[in-house]
Amino acid sequence: MITSSADILACPADGQALKLNGRALICPRGHNYDLARNGYCNLLLAQHKSSLDPGDSNDMVIARRRFLNAGHYAEIAERIYHLACTALNDNSQICAHVVDAGCGEGYYLESLASLAQKHQRPSNLALAGMDISKWAVKAAASRAVGASWVVASNRQPPFLPHSVDLILNIFGFPHWGGFSTILSKRSHVLLVDPGPEHLIELRRIIYPTVREAPPVNLGAAEQAGFSLEAEHTVHYEMHLETPQIIQDLLLMTPHHTRIPRERRMGVAALEQLSVTVDVVLRLVGSSRQSCFN
Repeated sequence: MITSSADILACPADGQALKLNGRALICPRGHNYDLARNGYCNLLLAQHKSSLDPGDSNDMVIARRRFLNAGHYAEIAERIYHLACTALNDNSQICAHVVDAGCGEGYYLESLASLAQKHQRPSNLALAGMDISKWAVKAAASRAVGASWVVASNRQPPFLPHSVDLILNIFGFPHWGGFSTILSKRSHVLLVDPGPEHLIELRRIIYPTVREAPPVNLGAAEQAGFSLEAEHTVHYEMHLETPQIIQDLLLMTPHHTRIPRERRMGVAALEQLSVTVDVVLRLVGSSRQSCFN
């Protein structure tokens, strides 16, 4: 059964449990957060914003939705599902709370829900997605999955202490202090990061020189009490058949803000492009626990 994680949402102002009251979430001390028309809630306080409109722009969100809905990263989504099953070690009597931290427009959380229903494993999931971009969360809330969607940051995740069993952080920015606060005792974080060859053909068009850098190291995770439990690589060649999908890929990556005008024109002139997908998935858990016990 797939449900939302509304029952573990916490007030960003004081950490108290939020309860639904009509079209708003309210905490015992009276802080009130209105639900948008399609059900998401903005729990990002003004003092926690780095800009007036933080995170991905609406154009980036639209491009990412087109690209992901075309199935180009479906293999990544499937591997995420299998590692999530490993982490949660399904117990049909327990509802596992999963938070997608940096959920974007919701593709991966919807895929997780769809695959769980298809394989009937894990049996009970309560899902939530959060992103600092209001445009991303607004788009995610239109996905056909019964999750809670909130505008929030990884630094101040609006969930009750020790209430979350698995955090997904997909091409995102983990904040181990924020994550540690909300994770339960037997919990895990699933990191998805670019590998050394990820999109290397596109990067060679954009940059004069290209460095094949490894994924971000886990030093900060280890300092926060986590250790690596499983690691997998997804590696394949992706064929982009139209100029639109090539532009969508560029726009949904950080590269679009760094590309010089003349090289942008070169990418725009491409009719087709074959690109390497090289992604590293790492499951980390508490140094005192192991999902393989």
